[in-house]
Amino acid sequence: MDNKLGYELGNWVVSQIQSPDRPTQTVFTLLDQEWELLPEVFPPYTDPGPGLFASWVPYEKGSRFLEMGCGAGIAAVLAAQNGSEHVVALDINPAAAENTRRNAAKHGVSDRVTALASDLFDALEPTETFDLVFWNTPFIEAPESRPYADQIERAVFDPGYEMVRRFFRDVAGHLAPGGTVCIGTSEAMGNKDKLLRAAADAGFEGHRHRSESAELPAADFPRSPVVAAHTNERGIVDMDFTMYTFQRR
Repeated sequence: MDNKLGYELGNWVVSQIQSPDRPTQTVFTLLDQEWELLPEVFPPYTDPGPGLFASWVPYEKGSRFLEMGCGAGIAAVLAAQNGSEHVVALDINPAAAENTRRNAAKHGVSDRVTALASDLFDALEPTETFDLVFWNTPFIEAPESRPYADQIERAVFDPGYEMVRRFFRDVAGHLAPGGTVCIGTSEAMGNKDKLLRAAADAGFEGHRHRSESAELPAADFPRSPVVAAHTNERGIVDMDFTMYTFQRR
């Protein structure tokens, strides 16, 4: 595990979401639309990443679109709204698949959105392909031996970046000729080198598509030597949300 800051902040995020004192929301607004949220699903309003990534995806009219790790299904719904003719949303959390179905119905796109519980690509037919595959990755690298306590942790942590390696190993079989993979991550909180290496090992070439910086007050986090080492003179921890696009070489 290389990124100690990311891991520490990932643990803090999970503790905040799991706190019994956190107000629960069953409805939230993101990207000027209203969404339902089930309690077992990662709340995408807690940080800028999910909204930014979903808004940056280069949706194409008439395309076949796959959202991996769909959560509440925001990107899947946006893909249908932007003209994708066939949308599939996958998540290992069954509650996330149900949440996506509810939001597809809420926004009138159920006829084009199929949501399934799946460990990465397992629920797909072997020959099913897509023009665009998007994954807002659980980009916090955790120790390889760390078990998942619940579904929220699955949305945050990737022990040893094993999921990223599995994803790139298997995505080629589900990518149409000329298709594109879009990955949401953070260079400050994730592990860019392992991400790009996993892609290259599977025959993909990646490019930074878009990035936005975020200034986080260090006072919001527990005091620690790791946070202190990344805090500037203004008391700010500099973060980013970054999207990469990948195509087969």
